[in-house]
Amino acid sequence: MQALYKFIPENYFVKDLKDNTLGSIKLALLREVKGNMIIRSNYPDETITFKATDDKDVVEIPARKLKSREKLMGLKICREFGVVDEQVRYNVIKKSTQLANPNSILFGDSVTESGDAVGLTSRAIYDWAYSLRDVSEITATLQHNALSEGGTMHNEDTGKLRQSLFQVQYVKPATFFPHFITVENVTPELFIHLLACVLFENRYGAQSTTQSANVQNHLVGIGFNLFEAPLNSFSLSQDWKASEGVDFSSVQKAMTEKMQTAYGEDNYIAGDGLTTWIKTLWQKPDELKAHYKKAQEDCEAFLKAIKVTK
Repeated sequence: MQALYKFIPENYFVKDLKDNTLGSIKLALLREVKGNMIIRSNYPDETITFKATDDKDVVEIPARKLKSREKLMGLKICREFGVVDEQVRYNVIKKSTQLANPNSILFGDSVTESGDAVGLTSRAIYDWAYSLRDVSEITATLQHNALSEGGTMHNEDTGKLRQSLFQVQYVKPATFFPHFITVENVTPELFIHLLACVLFENRYGAQSTTQSANVQNHLVGIGFNLFEAPLNSFSLSQDWKASEGVDFSSVQKAMTEKMQTAYGEDNYIAGDGLTTWIKTLWQKPDELKAHYKKAQEDCEAFLKAIKVTK
């Protein structure tokens, strides 16, 4: 793990998952929409919005809508390296022994089917994400119809046209969401797992089973200190002036300046070097397999130490 410690000092990681120490690592992410993305909740045809200022309503992405996709990616990765019970499905844990995997320990999980009242809190704390521009500038509403097998809206039973029109509001491409994830009390192996889940996931929002990759995640930088800095996506959105241009360079620069101010130059690094290192590591399957084996062993030892398993 000496390669990782060149980016982030060793003392910000734990060797034993039972340890509860001071120190947090904050990831500054720029989530760039590359294809239409549907962010909705109570209303099927409306994007979730929030009034950021008197004259600006922004698109709001609840933390869970980001975390759930990355947790699912993490489950797939754990299956690839054989470090999770084959019966485990997303949000389906049948017994406490199945919690002994890197994904459950990192993102938090609970037993859902047996009588075991076991729940693990997340070590990755997700911010809610907010757009920088007003919802009117970055969304479009499209009308859709549900065609029959013959490619028409004709109802063969009644001989009439079916009323199958509906509208969906999309977040348009070239929209940027600054976002932050904070991790505490993680081993180096779990931190590597988190970075992989974030950097390699690229499909978000509703209808993700029918839409292709629509988001690219950029690691802008990493801040580390004994205490987490009170910097989040909403503060960036609220401070953003309508007259300022919104493109990758301008948002990256603003996020970098905010992080450097919050953490100081000694406790902040740019994210490009760590991104390159992670992607290079994924070209070394044997080394990765060793990391994931170590991660699973740590998880098993942790659950035994807190008397969840024997």
